[in-house]
Amino acid sequence: MDRVCVTRAIKNAKYLQRVAPELLPQNEPADGFASLFPRELLAKLHLAGPGATKIRGLSKLLAKEKVPKGGTRASAPLFSGPLQFVNVTFNASGGNFAVPAPDLATVIRFSGLVAKPITRYASQYGPNSFAVVGNAIPLSVSLAGNKYNDQSLAGWVDQVANQNGLSGVCLAFLNPQGVLNTDADASRGVLGYHGLSPSGVPYIFVNVTGSGFTLQDLQDHYALAVSHEIAEMVVDPRADGSNPEVCDGCGPNCEPVLRDYFGGAGAYLKTSAAFPPPFEFGFYINAIVKPSAATQCPAPDSACAYAPP
Repeated sequence: MDRVCVTRAIKNAKYLQRVAPELLPQNEPADGFASLFPRELLAKLHLAGPGATKIRGLSKLLAKEKVPKGGTRASAPLFSGPLQFVNVTFNASGGNFAVPAPDLATVIRFSGLVAKPITRYASQYGPNSFAVVGNAIPLSVSLAGNKYNDQSLAGWVDQVANQNGLSGVCLAFLNPQGVLNTDADASRGVLGYHGLSPSGVPYIFVNVTGSGFTLQDLQDHYALAVSHEIAEMVVDPRADGSNPEVCDGCGPNCEPVLRDYFGGAGAYLKTSAAFPPPFEFGFYINAIVKPSAATQCPAPDSACAYAPP
């Protein structure tokens, strides 16, 4: 199954909410944006002309509106601040669902390890920094059935930030198996996305696909998605098309994913599409594209396979 990050599709859907509420209402459908427009269309709306769709009203809009698509450089500031994980327990049909505590601890430790290389790669787009908070904030939510959408998630982001007096922070959410974010269906290969809450708090969403996590993540349960969304959030915290999407061109959205491999102490080893690679390593991240190729899909390997600057 092809795997994707759906940030671009959600960005474009939220743009439609702002400029054409008659097409996409402010109150998001429970079944997600893709229940109104195909996800594949939403993901490419910033590239589409009026002839790209026969959907009533949308072709007329595209004839006069240009959906923001970003370029090779950042036009808005990058992220600098703490990255705080939220430990969500979902009270849903069939019981309570949460990422096991040992797995969440592994993800937090992994995120701390990848902070340095991601910050260095992202520095090509502008000054940035982030530090991973070592503990997770608990949150309990009740669902009707076993699903929710991005609008609900964004509301929880603001709830957590307000209740804990947080500012200048990015909140990270891991979605356990058994619960569905209708904007990011793991059964359709969606790894995750990043966004901005109504009150302006950046957030990351990641589907986890198993348990028993390790830092090497040879089972590919979380590390690719977590590193992808952290890197893209750091460069594009506003999630509005101002800044580039810096991982898509290096996979998985545009091509077989390229991964940057590092030793246990954080030394860069090699970038490779081989997984697992034929060498020992400590951890890996989704490769991050050089600015010159940030709008290319796929980007050339030479723009993805390089050591942190």
